[in-house]
Amino acid sequence: MSLKVVFVGMGMMGSRMAARILDAGLRLTVYSRDSSKCAPLAEKGALVAGSLEEALLEADVVLTMVSDDGALKSVVSEEFLKSRPSSQPLINVSFSTVSVDLVRSLTAMHVSLGHDLVSCPVFGRPADAQNGALNLCLAGPLRAKETVAPYLAPLGKVWDFGNFAADANVVKLAGNFMIASLIETLSEAFALVENNDADPAAFFELMTNTLFGAPAVRAYGKLIMDADFAEAGFLTSLGAKDCNLVKKAARISHTPMPFASVLEDRFVRALAKGWGGRDWTVISQLSREDASMR
Repeated sequence: MSLKVVFVGMGMMGSRMAARILDAGLRLTVYSRDSSKCAPLAEKGALVAGSLEEALLEADVVLTMVSDDGALKSVVSEEFLKSRPSSQPLINVSFSTVSVDLVRSLTAMHVSLGHDLVSCPVFGRPADAQNGALNLCLAGPLRAKETVAPYLAPLGKVWDFGNFAADANVVKLAGNFMIASLIETLSEAFALVENNDADPAAFFELMTNTLFGAPAVRAYGKLIMDADFAEAGFLTSLGAKDCNLVKKAARISHTPMPFASVLEDRFVRALAKGWGGRDWTVISQLSREDASMR
């Protein structure tokens, strides 16, 4: 019997991930509060649900790519899980970057009601999602992971972090903290170079062809050097959200992370300037402003 799989959340990432799954020849129902976002997927053969309730009614697997804790809790609620008969266990796969403590509480709720929660947050920007080049951090019950594996394979490389779903979210938040730290480091370095009238392009070429040749340094360094923030691969508002999640996880686990406070200040200032809808590399402008450059 074929699985009935629903994908909820057709934003910049979710729409591209759903398209990859459909292109792999797999059946999929999609849902978005903005139904117009589902139209390109319908052309690829997706069924489009008219409501969230309709989408979830007979689903065996729910894939979610939503913005934050509140959105994830609202998709597969406790009331909904309780309403399903024991003969209809559900696998809930969360691609979202959400808090560690939420995933732990959702895991307990799913287990108590006879369902499975699999966490699978992803590293990558929209172009990576479109090209099937994401890195997926997977954790959850083994049998559930095996069941959903065909739906993950078209998306990129899977990194398995074991049987406890929240472990994948710890990894994702730690990784996003490293990326944000890289953006701040690059921002300050470019500000120093530019404020001393050295050539930023030559500096960029030297660093990325010698000491710092990692893809992330190349990609984010170019965005910062070119001050190219209008087309957001990852929103500043989401960067601020993730920074808060990092600090929350650090507090709960008694993990000192002093640089997280520096990043929090950067994102608060960026939001105060109305930059929430720009790419999160826009925080580099704050280093330029601090150095009295415009």
